[in-house]
Amino acid sequence: MATKREHAVAILDAMESKVRLRSRTILGICIGSVFLIAVAILTQWQFALGGALLIGLLMQLTHERFTVAADAMIATHLGKLGWEEEALEDAASLSKLHEYAGRTEE
Repeated sequence: MATKREHAVAILDAMESKVRLRSRTILGICIGSVFLIAVAILTQWQFALGGALLIGLLMQLTHERFTVAADAMIATHLGKLGWEEEALEDAASLSKLHEYAGRTEE
């Protein structure tokens, strides 16, 4: 059986992952765009368009999958702690999570 500390760490890690997901998605889009511009210059623009559609689909799938996984992890571990999801909106509850995890609040 997992301890309160392990549940708190999992919740905080999932919350941090959701925050970092946006910046990593933007970084992936920028890298993909540079790659597709190079493909368009070196070959035909139709290849770049096809690549853009494929990369866009993969980025969307990845973003949705990571978001759902993080939300599920948060909900699961909150339930194991016996908390409601609204508890994450409260500063006192967040400080209690940091206390359980043994982390300093950032």
